[in-house]
Amino acid sequence: MDSPWLANTDPASDWTRLPTGAFARGEAGRLAVLPIYGCGDHGLGLAADAEEVVGAELLRRACAALRDAGGAPVVLPPLRFAPAPYPSQFFGLDADTALDWLREVTDGVRRAGVAKLVLVTTNPWQREWTDAAALDLHVETGLEVFKLHLGDIGLALHPAAPMAERAKTQAVAARLLGAQPEPCGPGEVRDVDFRPGCFLRPTPVDATALPSGFEPDAWLSSASARCARLLGEAAGLTISAESATAGGAVWRPFGTRQLTSLTPAALAGLHLPANAIAIVPVSAIEQHGPHLPVGVDAMLGEGLLAAALARLDTNAPVRVAPTILVGKSIEHRDFAGTLSISSRTLRTLLKAQVAQLRALGFSTVAFWNTHGGNSAVLSHTVRELQAEHPGLRVGRLESGYRPELEPQEAAFGFHAGHWETALMLALAPGLVDMTRAVREFPARLDDAGELRPERGAITRAWTTSELSASGVMGDATKATREQGQRWLDESAAALAARIRGMLG
Repeated sequence: MDSPWLANTDPASDWTRLPTGAFARGEAGRLAVLPIYGCGDHGLGLAADAEEVVGAELLRRACAALRDAGGAPVVLPPLRFAPAPYPSQFFGLDADTALDWLREVTDGVRRAGVAKLVLVTTNPWQREWTDAAALDLHVETGLEVFKLHLGDIGLALHPAAPMAERAKTQAVAARLLGAQPEPCGPGEVRDVDFRPGCFLRPTPVDATALPSGFEPDAWLSSASARCARLLGEAAGLTISAESATAGGAVWRPFGTRQLTSLTPAALAGLHLPANAIAIVPVSAIEQHGPHLPVGVDAMLGEGLLAAALARLDTNAPVRVAPTILVGKSIEHRDFAGTLSISSRTLRTLLKAQVAQLRALGFSTVAFWNTHGGNSAVLSHTVRELQAEHPGLRVGRLESGYRPELEPQEAAFGFHAGHWETALMLALAPGLVDMTRAVREFPARLDDAGELRPERGAITRAWTTSELSASGVMGDATKATREQGQRWLDESAAALAARIRGMLG
């Protein structure tokens, strides 16, 4: 079974695993699927991201069935920061910023040559927001935009849904998580008949309402088959499959250190020591030349951090917040497959996550960034956060590790060169095509004058297409898997040491 990079997604349909050339050649298909997942309490007594666990499994199976029928869906990295209007929900954005995120990412979809976009939601509190956003996107971009609310095909998370249906959803989530539901606190529901009602905290699911003989696996198979048929209709295909069985794996790159793996009760009632650290991974989805997938920055960020955390004591008070997968990548927008958000949207997202983590009780928040285009926004936003949150320790986490590189590569190997290619060969060799690796630099050490694209006394603003025909800035041809594994081990060890130092 293939590793679930960044999300539990059908590997052959995963946007982040494709190189930019696949988009340019039309291999990405004409139907893009954007999952929108919430994180919170639905009265299930399971992990706070249970809705993603079930929704992602349905989509994985559905996309595999659609491909088998001749379709070519491509699944975008999920939005895990959609509006969270109730206190029982976590890590959300305000509705306007979330809409800005959608607009900006949809621009990348359009630039990749995709004509149809399906917004797939799992959270009942995001249905109306998605409905409104879909029409905005259609009018503004000309894309065909579809809405698929998984609640309409059986994913019963609304507190007002029939209890038997909610019990089925609980049983399916428990089956996928391999966990038993825990008792939930009392619900807080008002004005059920006063549209849209007030569901501050959902009522707990009554497991005894589960119909006799209910089989979670049969439910998953039939629901994902229906999901495939619905996606097929959006793609203009007729899908006759009655079942879908291409199972995946729950996305858990950081194991129990992942905050969303906790139950809502545990998340809201964290008992943290004074030195506890919350790490927020920040990355990007952007072109990395003809030989690497567009998800490199996010994959390296999660892979390096997971390797570092594995070197810490199991009881070290370090937790990981949801990864910010899409970053500020405007410099790469001329290359298909790149997704980007604006400085304003990134700043608001960073601030929202810090506010959430402080509310959960953390006094130290560390941003782990693996994309250079985010760096300037991160640094000046961190300074503001330090002033806005007195007593909060917030900054950028860096390993301090520097690999041994030739002087030319060390100076101008900015992107998709020796370092990143070698690390990807160690972490995900199946996603690297060394037959397409190239050597291209944006400047030379012996160039006349002092003007340089970066790291000079005077620099200029640039886009990648102005400096590189291939999208590569460095020498990818020298990378080896053995070298990448050594660099991965040494970098992870250095990062683990930095984290230990912060713990004191």
